[in-house]
Amino acid sequence: MIAVSNRQRRVSVTAADVRSVVEATYRSEDAGEPRLSVALVNDRTIRELNDEFLGHDYATDALAFSFEDEAHTGARGQGDASGPAAVDADDVAGEVVVSAETAVREATARGTDPRHELLLYIVHGTLHLLGWDDDTPTRRTAMNRRAAAILRGAGVVSGR
Repeated sequence: MIAVSNRQRRVSVTAADVRSVVEATYRSEDAGEPRLSVALVNDRTIRELNDEFLGHDYATDALAFSFEDEAHTGARGQGDASGPAAVDADDVAGEVVVSAETAVREATARGTDPRHELLLYIVHGTLHLLGWDDDTPTRRTAMNRRAAAILRGAGVVSGR
């Protein structure tokens, strides 16, 4: 089950697009059936969540909250297990929250497609839920390569 909540209007992306890259990520990691929620939000919302749950008062690209253990992982740190559920937490193992405004800003700076950037953030957050970490340069490089390969495999060309 992949629940999608699209609370933004900056990037044209469908729930089917979101589900497709989440499913591709789970397949690539041999992780079984996905049980998560994906929320597409604006910078203000992700900044509030990043501050509330991780103590970082700035907008970020992606946050990932695991509901299966006592800690959730954000794209830039650790926090508590009370992350923002878009659906009943009993139905999902976690939630990925991504910022469409950040995707537009970053894609514009790189000369890439904002839709691809946003889908990259979804894969990135999903990889965090599946145990990947980017807390060192070596791990960050490996994770970024993995995310780009997943997007290519799903038919989405990554801008990175």
